[in-house]
Amino acid sequence: MLNITLTPHREFLPADSPAQKLFIMLKLRPTKEVANTRPSTTFAFLIDTSGSMYEVVAGEPQPTGQTFRVDDRDYMGVTGGETKIDIVIKSLQELIWSGKLNESDRISLVQFDDQASTLVGLTPATEISQLQSAVDGLRNFSGGTCMGKGMSLALSLLSNQNMTSRRALIFTDGEAFDEVECRELAQKFAQNGIPITALGVGDYNEDLLLYLSDKTGGCAFHIVPENATGANQVSITDLPKIIFEQVKEAQKEVINNLTLNVRTVEGVKLNRVTRVYPNLAEFSLTQQPYPIGAALGDDDTIFILEFDVDSRATSRVRIAQLGLTYDVPGQKRRGELTPQNVVVQFIVGQNGAAQVDQEVMGYVQQRNIAQLVGDATKVADSNPQEAERLLETARRLTVKIGNKAMEESLNDAQDELRKTRKLSAGTRKTVKMGSKGKTVKMDDDLNDRLSDEQIRAISGT
Repeated sequence: MLNITLTPHREFLPADSPAQKLFIMLKLRPTKEVANTRPSTTFAFLIDTSGSMYEVVAGEPQPTGQTFRVDDRDYMGVTGGETKIDIVIKSLQELIWSGKLNESDRISLVQFDDQASTLVGLTPATEISQLQSAVDGLRNFSGGTCMGKGMSLALSLLSNQNMTSRRALIFTDGEAFDEVECRELAQKFAQNGIPITALGVGDYNEDLLLYLSDKTGGCAFHIVPENATGANQVSITDLPKIIFEQVKEAQKEVINNLTLNVRTVEGVKLNRVTRVYPNLAEFSLTQQPYPIGAALGDDDTIFILEFDVDSRATSRVRIAQLGLTYDVPGQKRRGELTPQNVVVQFIVGQNGAAQVDQEVMGYVQQRNIAQLVGDATKVADSNPQEAERLLETARRLTVKIGNKAMEESLNDAQDELRKTRKLSAGTRKTVKMGSKGKTVKMDDDLNDRLSDEQIRAISGT
């Protein structure tokens, strides 16, 4: 049901060398029989209904000359424009009227502000009038941003649903008052195999949204009122398109609820598990089995496992054993992969250990770009020169890999740093979200792109 390949970044490691890194590429691809199935989908849409969602962000608004106050903020009255909540409602309406979902697909709708409520529970997508009524009800709320309350309701709706492609989609335009609760709930979403798609516009906390998407194997988008220009930026007027894409992707996830078991020998430690294609996600290693998301039916899904390896004498030894379990919702079956051995040859000297697998290291590079960008945004205010150096390193790697959209975002961030000696909130969000977005599929031969010296400098190998 599931084809798997394991590829180390080196076939040989030098013997008697302490504190070495070993990167293993885990590549998954469903068999043709499984790839041709179509799972049902189960979506929970969590919509921020706080007062700021009534801000006009599109169209050609005309000032009325009047002001009004909502949730302790003053707004200028206008006519003729579209608010954030208007666009969200229109997007959801387009989905339920699209005809792209059938009776096996189910939708639920949760709103959150100071409180949270379920406007409609899990309902077949063909029950259009019922769903339409719930969507229309989004305008009846206003308040603060207690996202955790909405997440708790969504988790209760989705957690007991089996053999279906589940997903929570969160749209928010503010910083959550209950961030600690949100992070704790993300772990529960992950344990239940439910990815979160996080869409943020305005004054949202990008670190929180990236955490929610990372830990659950989902994705995150930076929504902008104007035209989108950077990596993972989306114009708010294109929100319907993004929602359709998320539904389509869920329909392609023919393998889900993937969990990974890893047993290592003494002196070997698993440090990180990162999905590196088709997009980046960093998974938690708090408790085995580790939930690692889903696999698409029409492409590879690729992970990088990073091990620390202590000194070993000359030998050929098994240093770890990997096991996988998963669901095939289109066939209503549970699958298990025969344990796979990770075997390493330790040899005398460095010469034989010098050659690296460029495909593996290309994915390690993409993972490291996100780390460099994150470090740069942290120090931008206090040390703009160091931030610029980190962004330049990330940009050079991005050029070598060939991610044009991310390259443009990094160029814009560097220009802003040079001119203002800081990064604006919008630029910070763009580069951080972009570094976690779609990745580039690596060739089997990247010798013209990456040198061994560059690989060792960036990865620490």
